[in-house]
Amino acid sequence: MEISVERLGEENSVAALKVAGAVDSETVDRFSRTVRELLDEGCFRLVMDMEGLIYINTAGLSVIADAFKKAHQNGGSLKLVKVRPEIRELLDVVRFTRIIDIYDDMEEALRSFAPGGQGEGCR
Repeated sequence: MEISVERLGEENSVAALKVAGAVDSETVDRFSRTVRELLDEGCFRLVMDMEGLIYINTAGLSVIADAFKKAHQNGGSLKLVKVRPEIRELLDVVRFTRIIDIYDDMEEALRSFAPGGQGEGCR
C-alpha cells in the first residue's frame, strides 16, 4: 500500500489522503495510524483519494467508518474521491454510500467544504 498526505483547500484546511494498492492485514495498521494522526492533529476535513486502491479489507473499512464518525463529531466531514467501481460496490454493500459523499474529482470534493463551515480544518 502507498499512502500520502497533502494539505489542500483554503488555508490548507483539508487533509487529502491518497491511498493506492491494497489495505489488507499487512497494511491496515499503517493506514489506521496515518488517519488517526491526522485526526489527532485536528484535521476534521478529510478527503480520501481512492483512485489507486484495488482492495480494502473489513479492518480498513472500520478505519474509514471511525474517521467519518470522529470527523463528523468534531464538525468536519470525510469525503471519498475517485472510487473504483469494484470498491464502490463494496461501499454500497456496507451502506457507506448512504452516509459518505463520493466525488469524481478532488476539486469537486474540495468545493463541497463550505468556507468557514464543517469544522476548522487542520491546525
